Amino acid sequence: MSVNQELRQARERLGRTQEEIVADLNAAAYRMHGEGRLKRLLMLSDRQYRRWERARPPMPRKDSRAVLEEFFGQPLRSLGFIPSPAGPENANPAVPPPALAGAASHEEGDPTDRRSALALLGGAALIPLVNPDTARADDVRAYTLGLASSGIEPAQIEDLELAVHRLGAAYPNHAPRDLWAVTASQRQAAASLLERRPTPRQGRELAHHAGMLSVVLAWIAHDLGRKDLVGVLCEDAWQHGEQAGSPEVCAWSEDVRCTDALYDQRPWDALAAASRGLAIAPQKSHAAIRLSAQLARAYAYVGNKSAFQTAAAEADRFREHLPPHGAGLFAVDAVRIISYNASSYGRLGDHSRAAQVAAEAIGHYEAITSAQRAPTRLAIAQLDLAFARAELGNVDGAIEVAQHALASSRLVQSIRGRAHRLGRAMMLSHPELPQARSFSEETRALAA
Repeated sequence: MSVNQELRQARERLGRTQEEIVADLNAAAYRMHGEGRLKRLLMLSDRQYRRWERARPPMPRKDSRAVLEEFFGQPLRSLGFIPSPAGPENANPAVPPPALAGAASHEEGDPTDRRSALALLGGAALIPLVNPDTARADDVRAYTLGLASSGIEPAQIEDLELAVHRLGAAYPNHAPRDLWAVTASQRQAAASLLERRPTPRQGRELAHHAGMLSVVLAWIAHDLGRKDLVGVLCEDAWQHGEQAGSPEVCAWSEDVRCTDALYDQRPWDALAAASRGLAIAPQKSHAAIRLSAQLARAYAYVGNKSAFQTAAAEADRFREHLPPHGAGLFAVDAVRIISYNASSYGRLGDHSRAAQVAAEAIGHYEAITSAQRAPTRLAIAQLDLAFARAELGNVDGAIEVAQHALASSRLVQSIRGRAHRLGRAMMLSHPELPQARSFSEETRALAA
């Protein structure tokens, strides 16, 4: 595939990968927004940047142009962005298709039986281009213009992409019910645009964004305990990812499916989802790294210690190169992998190791700044520690840390469900303790 050599060379001169340059550009945008030079905070995605490094890249929007020129210290044209008068934004949507008139009707005595041929071709033989004697260059140009013409503005597609990233960034610190309406409205907007006349390229981009919005909705449904919606939303995301030619979307849909199955006590379904997602995820992508950790956790949940150790070692190799913390729904960071390991050790019965790793995760989460805080992940780590303490005989210590989890600012279904299972486990192990009975009753009320 040909590329935008100017932008690619500018990036390579800085010794940065595409993922690293996206982080650099977002940092520059954050600074410019704080200085008042950008009206709104820009959130650039890896996918958008990859499009810019392709040959004949789409022109960036105004804020993106400012950030690119500021960061690279070059005008946009020097970075390979040249407005094309023949591009989709300038194409005439009213260009008519090739003329249907001008072909002769059935000729008597035609040995090829042209009527039969016309019926077979559905009337296509009436188009002048079919006859090499009457074909004109303008007929071909009409096809080309028709391919590029669309009633959809590029900005409408970019707005959907921006919505996906804003929703992903806002997700950890907002209540699921608050996010549902705005996500659902964006998903409907994507569906409406797909029903219009997008170009093939626009259709793929719209399908990608529609699929990612369904992934976000699937996460919200999971957090709300709507098991009936999680599966169908994941399937919708997968189908749109296939139509878009975007395995990344399919992989993210399996990430949700895996987590939902684990919390619903369906570990074999979780293992299947993690395996499917990892098989299709782009190599070394965020989705692939996260699914590697999910695969390890799923093996632990089915009790396969040997497979867990192998998969966890693979995830740990990724962890060495990840930032400690990551913000947003699609973040990949070292602490998440540590947190997954805490759950896994508990499932495998290594409660001392589970307590140690859970405490490590809690320390990392509590040190995170407010902008990167992950209250749900913190609460899950606290419950992992509570489970480990309870199994080690420290019931009071287990209840103490579990109460911190139940005081979470984002008390979603996964926290309530896990706390309820902790309460039941305490009652089975220590039915004689009044504090265990009290905690069990509290968590049963939460789960109702």
